[in-house]
Amino acid sequence: MTYVSEIMKICEEIAPLYMQAEWDNSGLLVGSPDMPADTVLLTLDITPSAVREAHKKGASLIISHHPVIFHPLAALEKDSAAYLLAKYDIAALCLHTNLDRADEGVNYALAKALGLRDITLYPDDFLAVGHLDSAVSADALASHIKVRLRAPSVRFTPADNIRRIAVSSGGGGEGVELCGSYHFDAFVTGELKHHQYLFANENGIAAFDAGHFSTEDVVIRPLCDMLQKRLPDTDFLISEQSVCPYDAI
Repeated sequence: MTYVSEIMKICEEIAPLYMQAEWDNSGLLVGSPDMPADTVLLTLDITPSAVREAHKKGASLIISHHPVIFHPLAALEKDSAAYLLAKYDIAALCLHTNLDRADEGVNYALAKALGLRDITLYPDDFLAVGHLDSAVSADALASHIKVRLRAPSVRFTPADNIRRIAVSSGGGGEGVELCGSYHFDAFVTGELKHHQYLFANENGIAAFDAGHFSTEDVVIRPLCDMLQKRLPDTDFLISEQSVCPYDAI
């Protein structure tokens, strides 16, 4: 029998909690280390649907990227994710910014998914940087990103001769200014604000917004494989409910 504490120990080796940002709330947020966990569900977000799926599949632990409890709860509403976790006696282990910064974490997985070479991590900046074998245009790279990440859409600023690319998953749009400082050709993230697009245009950076989900979901399969390899007698499942929450045309 596997216990939550054993899985926590392995996750601590993969993405140590000391690496999380000061404002974050990673770690075991629901349940106890002493709980058995022979079946584990992995998902980007712990939604009510994901908790019901875990209950149906007999999973007693959910591992997610986004914390199921982030701000203090003023109320515990019936059928909310936190309520259902307690109701079904399912533990929740959340690996957020510590997994972003990890050696084989979210940003590394994003760079790998895009086929970048010679990947270097800048964990303090929440960046991973690599290069393509040959220079491409922003249009070509946008199409490449859309296919590789199965993104519903990709918004971008134009540029040519792109080879050196930085990535910062999810809501990492502020990284575009670091790309200007480091003189990278392009920047791929999950959310860009209006002023960040303006900055990219003014500084000749090809900036790509591929969506929060699409730039982070890339870590779930590698994380699942790492855990399965370490604990072969435990069933690690990827949630069927973990899908992009929007469509695009």
